[in-house]
Amino acid sequence: MTRRRLLLFSAPVAVVVLLAVIKLWSVVIAGGAAPSDFARGDTAALRGDVAALSVVDVVEPATTSFAAGTLAVLDDRLTDARAHFSAALAGTEPARSCPVRVNLELVDETLGDRAVAAADPAGALVHYRGALKVVTEAPGGCFAGSADPDAARRAVLDAAGGRLVNKINALAPPALPPPPPPRGAAPPPPPPASTSAGTTAAPDQPRRLDPGAGDPLDRLQQILRDAAGAAPSSG
Repeated sequence: MTRRRLLLFSAPVAVVVLLAVIKLWSVVIAGGAAPSDFARGDTAALRGDVAALSVVDVVEPATTSFAAGTLAVLDDRLTDARAHFSAALAGTEPARSCPVRVNLELVDETLGDRAVAAADPAGALVHYRGALKVVTEAPGGCFAGSADPDAARRAVLDAAGGRLVNKINALAPPALPPPPPPRGAAPPPPPPASTSAGTTAAPDQPRRLDPGAGDPLDRLQQILRDAAGAAPSSG
């Protein structure tokens, strides 16, 4: 899948995700007026709520981090929101971690989509893989099989795992096995035959000066010498 196709694939989902993260789980924010301020998108009031919660941060630091994360989302400071939700997750019991996991996944996925739009596939993979880790480590019902009463949010949560896998594979396809050798390829040559044990090669035979056999030149020279020896001497 090309970057353009991935952008087209991510765009409608990103819109739903951003809408969902603004609305999602506001009822679990502790601290008096914080839930209603968050639901209205009143950043000024929510900023005051976060400041008030920070006073009792020692008692429930995860609550303060969660509220600070929601404020960062409303301010479109998603990197800060990710840091706050990560801190909230670290301080929350696993059985009660669904709300913060959902917000952290949505923020990380949105950051991944923005990295794709900015031609930063490596950065996108970091966010997508982080979001997928949040999903795979979540208790049952947080994402797949979510019982969220809002149908649009429920659909986004239920498809989160598969959606992230598709985005990761689009940016970093799994490695393919090496291709098989082509048909009809010549097999490797066999090893040279070894000499049988106990047999030795015969040494080269010297040239024989035998007129009946051997090299023709040797035969000619021998005939000439014989003829010279048989010639009668003068005087």
